[in-house]
Amino acid sequence: MELTLGPVLFDWKKEEFFRFYDEVADMPVDRVYLGEVVCAKKKELTVKEIEDIGKKLEKGGKEVVVSSLAVVSNEEELKLVRDIAQLPFPIEANDMSVFNILNPLTSILSPKGRGKGEGEVIAGPHITTYNVPSIEFLKSVGVKRVVFPVELSRNSVSYCIQNTGIDAEVFGHGKVPLAFSWRCYTSRAYGLHKSNCQYHCKQHPDGMLLKTIDGEPTFTINGTSVLSALTYTLVEAIEDLQAIGVNAVRISPQYQHTKKIVDVFKKRLNGIIGPDEGMSLLQETSPQGFCNGWYFGKAGKDYMKSKLLIQ
Repeated sequence: MELTLGPVLFDWKKEEFFRFYDEVADMPVDRVYLGEVVCAKKKELTVKEIEDIGKKLEKGGKEVVVSSLAVVSNEEELKLVRDIAQLPFPIEANDMSVFNILNPLTSILSPKGRGKGEGEVIAGPHITTYNVPSIEFLKSVGVKRVVFPVELSRNSVSYCIQNTGIDAEVFGHGKVPLAFSWRCYTSRAYGLHKSNCQYHCKQHPDGMLLKTIDGEPTFTINGTSVLSALTYTLVEAIEDLQAIGVNAVRISPQYQHTKKIVDVFKKRLNGIIGPDEGMSLLQETSPQGFCNGWYFGKAGKDYMKSKLLIQ
């Protein structure tokens, strides 16, 4: 089973991105997703810098994929998707606009071509691959891998794999992206509109935590997106993921502890440590706690022990 590192969902400073990806070069991950999924107004990394980071990671033996925006609603956002799509890497489509920009069947994009990974398109977790017909359609236009939506249960993922044979990747650890909007929640929290964005996201490198009046963590606000307050983790379910045919498990980067999280998952994948030890080693990486309920067909905010898996 592959271990992959998803795109950074938060807004960090340029030097922090460079430092992070220098560390990623030495992490035991097989595939790295680069690019902007949340907001086109975040411009810390230019498209050229994303390309340079990707080529450096490729030289270090990593597979590199560029990720597109989850919501495309205006020309600025569409331009970013077009620019990302022209990079010489496979692309993760998180919005169907990608399929209007390039043709996976013929790899037609622009006269300069796609370079390494030519023609490869991955359906990201924000494409609604909820069932067999949707996956079969994507396969018909050239999609080889699906990153399943985070809210799908173990049984749904298993059924889709068994009935389509798709190369399957599952979100395995991180704050769960729940919703995207054209409006910017962070700007509104500071009394501003998206059009007058002052880039307050940089002050919250893991997002803004929201709590109920009773102090219970509920959501994480991150620009135009809403994420879970708790960290979703399937570290205890590695053996079951392998059993149902999942080929890759994704870790979503966070501001601190990403290297430790990657190391723990790699040890789990290699059978060096068991479920309980893996969970114990991750405790300090998420002060708000953990959840995994969706995988078990329960409420997403709940945490279920792996022994409750439906076999």
